[in-house]
Amino acid sequence: MLSKINHCKVISLTFIILLLIPVCSFASDDGNIALHLGLSSLFGAAGETFLHYRTDFEAPGRILCGTLIGSLPGLGKELADRRFSGTDMAANVAGALLGAVVANYLNNKLSVRIEHQSRKVTVSLSYSF
Repeated sequence: MLSKINHCKVISLTFIILLLIPVCSFASDDGNIALHLGLSSLFGAAGETFLHYRTDFEAPGRILCGTLIGSLPGLGKELADRRFSGTDMAANVAGALLGAVVANYLNNKLSVRIEHQSRKVTVSLSYSF
């Protein structure tokens, strides 16, 4: 069942989560929800991209593991603060999920090929519609 997830549904769910983040920010005590969301999305995208090219995981597994990888730096920051904020951690997880979903979509559409020749390196980038 998980392998048959429609990309449109995943993207729609991601946008719904993005629309809910500002609502959660009103409950935050330090007001840095956007920072948590943004940084975690970068880590989530990096995690999914690494898994995309280095493992045989299917898309749902890559997105789930990419979300986990992207959430770990935020969890470490919350634990280091000695004042755990559930709202900040929710933004970390939502950002990591967003980054993993977007990276999965782009990694399925983009193809990068690098060829090394004697004194020449050719980089090809292709996008599939």
